[in-house]
Amino acid sequence: MAQICFVAGDPSGDARAAAVIDALKRRDATLTFTGLGGPRMRQAGMDALDELTQTASIGPFDAIRHLQRLTRARALLREHLARIKPRLVVLVDFGDFNLPFIAPLAKAAGCRVVYYVSPQIWAWGAFRLRWVRRYVDRMLVLFRFEEAWYRDRGIPATWVGHPLVDTTSSAIPRDHAAAALGLNPWRVTVGLLPGSRAQEIRRHLPMMLAAASRIAWRMPGMQFVLPKAPGTASDLFQDAVSHSTADILLSDRPIEECLRVMEAAVVASGTATLEAALAEVPMVVVYRTSLLTYLAAKAVIRVPHVAMVNVIAGSEVVPEYVQYRATPPRIAREMVELLRSDQRRDVMRRELREVREALGPPGAVERTAQAILEELQISPS
Repeated sequence: MAQICFVAGDPSGDARAAAVIDALKRRDATLTFTGLGGPRMRQAGMDALDELTQTASIGPFDAIRHLQRLTRARALLREHLARIKPRLVVLVDFGDFNLPFIAPLAKAAGCRVVYYVSPQIWAWGAFRLRWVRRYVDRMLVLFRFEEAWYRDRGIPATWVGHPLVDTTSSAIPRDHAAAALGLNPWRVTVGLLPGSRAQEIRRHLPMMLAAASRIAWRMPGMQFVLPKAPGTASDLFQDAVSHSTADILLSDRPIEECLRVMEAAVVASGTATLEAALAEVPMVVVYRTSLLTYLAAKAVIRVPHVAMVNVIAGSEVVPEYVQYRATPPRIAREMVELLRSDQRRDVMRRELREVREALGPPGAVERTAQAILEELQISPS
C-alpha cells in the first residue's frame, strides 16, 4: 500500500489538492494520503496532521504572525516523514513555506518531491530556483510558458493545464442564475471579488464597497453581487456590507453562478481573475498588500503585469490598479467607462476567450494524477 503526503496551505491549494486526491483514488483505491492542508483535503480522504489554510498569507512579511503555527506544523511533518517514510511528497503552491522549509525536509527524509502549482518564481522569485533545483524532482505547472521556463533552466517540468477549465461552466442560463441568487435579471449586475484570504478581504473589501457606492451614484439602478469564497468567515463581510449605500448581495452560491450574472466585475488579482476570464466577464483588477511586501516585490518583480490574465495574454487585456493606484474613485471611474461602452466590453470578452484557450484543454486534474502516479513508480533518490 503506497502512501502519498500532500502539503497545501491556503484555500485555493486545499481545493486543488483535494481534486487531485479524488482523481488518484479513482485510479488506485489502495493509495493512502496524509499531510498538511485544509477541510477539502480531509473530505477527500487525507489524514491531516494539521490545518494550514488559516495561515494563508500574502508574502513572507505577512506570514510572520503565523510563524509559531507553521513551525509546529513543520515539526509534525518531520516526525511523520521519519516514522512513515512515504514514497512521494506533493507540495501544492504555498511557496513561502513549501519551498524553503518543506521541500528540503522531504528530500532529507528520502522522499521524491513533486511540486504542483508553481509559485510565481518566473515573475519575482528567481532566487528560489536554488531550492527547486536541489529539492524538487518534478514541477507540474498550470501554464504552458512555465514548462518552457523551467526546462530552459534544467528543471524537469510538465504542463498539465489549469483545473479551472474543468470546473468553470457557462452553461447556466443567466436568468436561472439570477433567480437562484435572488437578483433582478433586468438590472445591471457588477461583481465584487475581494479574494479568498482574510487579509485580502480586509484590504480589498472596503475599497470595493466604496467604489460600488460611487458606481451606483453615477449609474442608478445598479446591483452588486459579492460571492463569499468557501471557508471564509461571514463576519469578514457582513458588517461592511450592511453599512454600504449600494445594493449589494452577499452570496454563498457557487462562483460559477455568480459570474454568470455579472456584466462586469472588480476583481482582486489572483485565481479569481482566471475564473472571471473563463466566464468571459469584463473586469477591473485591483490589488493591495502590506507596504513591506509591496516594496520587496517591486524591487524584484520581472514581469510588466500583475493580473494572470494579462501575463498569459502578454498585454494589458484588463486594466490593473495596484497598491496606491487602487483607490475607489479610480476604480469607479474605470468601471463606469467599461459599463457604458459595449464595444470595449466586446473587445475584452474576445481577448478573454483567447486567454481561456491558452489555459489548455479539459482534463488537467486527471493529467496531474497520472503524472503523480508516474513519479510514484520511481525509486526515491
